[in-house]
Amino acid sequence: MDEQVWLLTTIKELEDGAVGFNERALLHGLQAVAQEQLERIDQSSGELDGRIWNPGKWS
Repeated sequence: MDEQVWLLTTIKELEDGAVGFNERALLHGLQAVAQEQLERIDQSSGELDGRIWNPGKWS
């Protein structure tokens, strides 16, 4: 969790300090991709937990 917060915070700080439009756009897109990736990791983790604890699949 700490790495996720660090990543998003660092990208935001770099975006805020960026001068050119291209650099800001790239960092903004990177932040969106990183956020989406973190959400997918969380969803996959929840799906895995659900499948492991499904009593119908224990036999």
